[in-house]
Amino acid sequence: MDPRLKKRIYVFYFAGVLNLVLGFYVLFFGGDLAASTRNVMMFFFFGFAAVDFWFPQQLKKKYAEQLAEFQRQQREQVADTVENKSAENKG
Repeated sequence: MDPRLKKRIYVFYFAGVLNLVLGFYVLFFGGDLAASTRNVMMFFFFGFAAVDFWFPQQLKKKYAEQLAEFQRQQREQVADTVENKSAENKG
């Protein structure tokens, strides 16, 4: 896997953990806040934590699809080259 992609995935996981920690902090220690403010903050942190854990899975899936497509194209190129060489040898 590309090192830049790995780094990006790790950053998303780190941000997800950070959002979870902040969300739980607001949940447990946000009693001084108004209920609506606390709920909005929790929704914000937990929502972004969900996105931060979902998005790396999508990046991995997209990378795997692109890698498979690239390998398929390489196999087709090799097959075409072999066919062309065998046709030249016959002719």
